[in-house]
Amino acid sequence: MFGFLRILISFAASGVLAVAATANLDREIVLAPQGGATTEDLGVTRWQERAGARGADAAAFAGLGWAYIAKARRTLDAGFYKLAEKTADVIAAQFGVTVESRRLRAHALHNLHRFQEAEAVARPLAVETNAAADLALLSDALVEQGKIPEGVEALQRMVDLKPGVEAFSRIAQVRWLKGDVAGATEAMETAFRAVEQRETETQAWLLVRLAGFALQRGETGRALVLAEVANTRLPNYAPALLACGRALLAEKKYGEAIERLGRAEALLPLPEYQWWLADALAAAGRGEEAALVEQRLMKRGALEDPRTFSLFLATRRAAADVAVRLAAAELNERADIFSQDAVAWALFTSGEVAAADRSMRLALKEGTRDARLSLHAAEIVRAAGRTQEAREHLARAKAGMGTLLPSERVWLDAADRELLATN
Repeated sequence: MFGFLRILISFAASGVLAVAATANLDREIVLAPQGGATTEDLGVTRWQERAGARGADAAAFAGLGWAYIAKARRTLDAGFYKLAEKTADVIAAQFGVTVESRRLRAHALHNLHRFQEAEAVARPLAVETNAAADLALLSDALVEQGKIPEGVEALQRMVDLKPGVEAFSRIAQVRWLKGDVAGATEAMETAFRAVEQRETETQAWLLVRLAGFALQRGETGRALVLAEVANTRLPNYAPALLACGRALLAEKKYGEAIERLGRAEALLPLPEYQWWLADALAAAGRGEEAALVEQRLMKRGALEDPRTFSLFLATRRAAADVAVRLAAAELNERADIFSQDAVAWALFTSGEVAAADRSMRLALKEGTRDARLSLHAAEIVRAAGRTQEAREHLARAKAGMGTLLPSERVWLDAADRELLATN
């Protein structure tokens, strides 16, 4: 009996020691020097010094966590969001769970695409604080999961409390999801007018979104201007370079597009960037270079961005089983229209037309105007025998064809000719 108690006590003590060791390790990790000389780097260093000082309080670590968030937003490096999450762990271990540590954690989880976990933190936080920042987090987490009515409800509460750039940019996103590109553009322009002049990162992000809306409306020249201005406001901003490349491809300026896309991919070697660069190189007849980029995409695509990688595999008609598995796993985390589209497209290219048709209906339920969605829908419903419906989807795809990859535009033209030849 006493021997058994000693074992239990030993296990309990070892557990306490393990928790303490983990907390100390987390503290060392978030306080480890990062280096660099950018504004964001200096911000991290300044808060590390405050948090590492004797007698540092929870506020010092919260400041460090938000400095990591700022660094992540500037670099789009998810590793800094993970450091922000670790910082929230340190606050909880040293000072107990606080409102700020929960807010920090929810923000990190959302940006790490762990939307269900983000909702689980943000929902009670929003109820407790009724703060605009927490309602924004809750709305974002819900919309990413396809829970748009709930997301809009949280967003409306946020707008009532604090109308401004963050509210209007979210309104724009919801309007776009609901198929109102003109309304989305209007809301995003309102957001841009509301942003402060010193907030260059926010300005650049808004301009990139506006460039995307312009491409969807077929205004390639305006899209390019907006993307170039974004790159001027925040030089070497990968999303702005990608937006420039996409607009240039829509105007068939392949050399200039490849230069921009190559710089973007070097800064942010993620599947979306690699796919656009590889496709542009292939369209320009530079197949060997395209193959090298695709090798990089194949190597880490499943880890870096499973949904985009699933779409890539399905579009290339490669590894259908992997494409289906990745898309289905993504759907478990966020059942939004784009995950439904990824599932539908993977199922279709693996030969499961009926199942693909069911998923595609869910992808189209909000009425979102997106050329790739429409192109996928056209192929799926045509295979299901609904020719007139396929024509309607192709017409929508053609209206926004500037947003498509060069190979998708070729495929769109071929599908259009085939349907025109069909009685």
